Formats: sequence, structure tokens, C-alpha cells
Amino acid sequence: MPCFTQTPTPFGHSLTGDCLFSVNPGIPIKIALELAAQLLSSATALCAESQVASPQTSHSLTFASLQLVEMSKGLVDATLDSVLQADTLK
Repeated sequence: MPCFTQTPTPFGHSLTGDCLFSVNPGIPIKIALELAAQLLSSATALCAESQVASPQTSHSLTFASLQLVEMSKGLVDATLDSVLQADTLK
């Protein structure tokens, strides 16, 4: 199994569909997965808070949660791509 992400993995699409961000190659997989878990934990907390917030605040918290989930997915996708790529090369 590889120890690092292998290729750039884009995430975070704009309204036009263009990718705005990417996970870079060379990120330790363990660090990427730990950060993904932390981001998902934060997204969960924001979702819970949005349920009791005012409508305007709830909208902002929901959008922030979406961004955290997209970052988490980018990290998980990058690590999964690296593992699958390494398995293909075997």
C-alpha cells in the first residue's frame, strides 16, 4: 500500500462546474485520513447547530458543512485513488 497520495485529486466545484481545489500528491495517507475524520466531525457538529439556529445562520452553517464534507471527500478520494493505483501496478 502506498504511503502518500500519488496524483492531484480535484474537488470543490464552482457553479460553472470547474474544480476550485485539489489534494496534492505527496500527502501522507495517514494524515489525509485523519484530517478527513476531523473535517467530518466538524461538519457533523455544524449540522447539529444548524438545526437550532436562525434561518440565516442555519443557511451559513449548512454551506460551511457542505464545504467540510467536500474537503473530506477529496481527501478520501485521493487516498483511495492512490491505493487502487498501487494495487493495479502489482
